[in-house]
Amino acid sequence: MVDTSLLPAIKETIKQNEIGNKTPYELSYALKGKSGASFGFMQGDTNVQPLARDTLKKALGAAGASSAAITRIMTAVCQALPHGNPLSAADTKLANDALSSAAGRKLVDAMDMAILGDVLAGVDACIAAAGTRKVTIDPLALLYIAPWINMTGPPSLLKTWLAGASALGLQAPTPPNVTAEEMETYLQATAYFQANPRNFIHFRQCVAAGAKLLP
Repeated sequence: MVDTSLLPAIKETIKQNEIGNKTPYELSYALKGKSGASFGFMQGDTNVQPLARDTLKKALGAAGASSAAITRIMTAVCQALPHGNPLSAADTKLANDALSSAAGRKLVDAMDMAILGDVLAGVDACIAAAGTRKVTIDPLALLYIAPWINMTGPPSLLKTWLAGASALGLQAPTPPNVTAEEMETYLQATAYFQANPRNFIHFRQCVAAGAKLLP
């Protein structure tokens, strides 16, 4: 299990990777793949995550938006949005005001913690996979793993590698522990960072920001 003392560092690393120092209580747009509108420091996505759709709808309702406005906004953002914001200026303000209201913030915070729970379950699975070989994962290495899971989903291949199999042309990390340097090597061998090497610079900076909160 993830040591609870590491949670502030993990949360900060993910936040920096997803939104930097921007507010989590407004819609943003990744402009890639299947992504729709996102919000929260975990960047819940209205196109691919039912929880994000439900959270936005509840926030709009709590803010007193009309049924017509809620339907209009939800229809617009619950799809892939490669060209960005599909909302009018008025609807953008309505949605962002709803998310940033007192009620909206509570809803967004609850969504973030639920998504974080799924990510931490993935981190726990990685710790368990390494543990089958009596290998531990350094705290700094966990700061690479958590945001990667948030970006890409359940860490099936990573677990296989940590459990002792080769992956991405790399031998499994050697006992007794998985280091941050080994995680950097693994991530830089993935298709995503092979195609987007500059993004790894940002990723490393986010880990450095989170590492300041390590106990």
